Amino acid sequence: MAKPLPRFNAKLFKKLIDARPLYAVLKCSYSTNFDKIFKFYSDEECKVNQKYRVLDEKDYARFFSKRALRREAAFTRQITALAYKVGKRMISLAEGMPNEAIFPFTRLELTSRTGEKMVFDEKELATALQYIPSQGLPSLLTELRSFQQELHRPPPLDRDVLVTNGSQHGIYQCIELLLNTGDPIITTEYSYSGFYSVLKPYQPDIIGIPEDENGMIPETLESVLNERLARGLQMPKVLYVIPTGNNPTGTVLSEERRRQIYEMACKYDFLIVEDDPYMFLNFTDKVPASFLSLDACGRVLRLDSLSKVVSSGLRAAWLTAPTPLVRRAELHTQAEILHSCTLTQAISYHLIKNRDALASHLLSTRSFYELRKNALSAALTEVRDLMEWSEPAAGLFYWVRVREVEDVYNLVFHTAFDRGLMLVPGQAFQFDSSGRCAHLRLTFSKIQLADIAPAVRLLGGVVRHERRLAERQRRLATEQ
Repeated sequence: MAKPLPRFNAKLFKKLIDARPLYAVLKCSYSTNFDKIFKFYSDEECKVNQKYRVLDEKDYARFFSKRALRREAAFTRQITALAYKVGKRMISLAEGMPNEAIFPFTRLELTSRTGEKMVFDEKELATALQYIPSQGLPSLLTELRSFQQELHRPPPLDRDVLVTNGSQHGIYQCIELLLNTGDPIITTEYSYSGFYSVLKPYQPDIIGIPEDENGMIPETLESVLNERLARGLQMPKVLYVIPTGNNPTGTVLSEERRRQIYEMACKYDFLIVEDDPYMFLNFTDKVPASFLSLDACGRVLRLDSLSKVVSSGLRAAWLTAPTPLVRRAELHTQAEILHSCTLTQAISYHLIKNRDALASHLLSTRSFYELRKNALSAALTEVRDLMEWSEPAAGLFYWVRVREVEDVYNLVFHTAFDRGLMLVPGQAFQFDSSGRCAHLRLTFSKIQLADIAPAVRLLGGVVRHERRLAERQRRLATEQ
């Protein structure tokens, strides 16, 4: 249970943040060592490849879905990729591209909150507004390969990156790549609603593993896998997990558990889709090594995104995986969208290339959200007789269980909505959204600081009303 925090003067705080950058006002305890914020690997070597074999290109064929195996490369997309490699060394009658001379824009200037400017002149803008290879803007791909190496230091394997149109697109690509209709798939007991939206048409067999404060419980996972083996059931090929700040539970999967789960992937022969959009929003002192950093055998498809820390509308994200998996996913991109937005990729290139400015922004962003998290924590202590929760270790959400209310559906869509309070019911994070659920997900990212305490008081009144309704229904059922 979260402990009460001191109250703060919201009006005074607003005046302060109008004057100076947020991280300067807070004088946060985070290290300003930019190398530290970009460290998602352990100094302890992962030696699992001494026990299990490293997958090769032929091995991946058994993981691909039937649909993915039927995809073929588009000749025009291959020619576009070749054009970027050879540059002006050849005369071309090949590419069906518009001429840059008809683009109406000759200059684009973006000014950051710190006053720094990102300027695209006519030459750079010509590339940023043009068709590019499906894998991504070549300069961005080079920068991302370097960035991933710095952040994760993965064991040496043949890996590559693919730019996606946001992580939601990356999730869709991974599922389309790996899942056939009816296949089993492992995830946490409560998981991201967008992941379930992708899964619905595949009618999968969901293996939901419960969490505690340290994330998915490996012992339960192994027990379930052993039981499936004993019963002769189809074994899962994929585990999907948000390891840092799971949506909706806010847990951070401990490094010890990550190592255990990775070894299980080798032992029981499944791949891990590591979706990590909240990696820079870890509010604890411990930053576990990523699954990518442990991937000695070629079993991790990692999804990264700038949506939660830079801009959601840019749809700036990328997939990092063994090269045979990236090549197959690229065929999906060719057929679906040709490539992600080139202008977004050009902006992302400049953002990621300037590591110091990015690190400073990430520290500020983390502090900005932690202040709201703490404010919601303080407000929730006033209603702890009505609800229970664990302090989120990362991310943007509190996952609360309402006491004495078995199903929050009516509470959310009738009682709360009628009183002007919008909530998300726990059903959104269950594959079977029609099932009963006593949980709510409370988001602290966008709400104004001054509105947090009144919102919780309003929530308390809603819960009390719902509990009275539930008690009345129980009495009526008893009387009948």
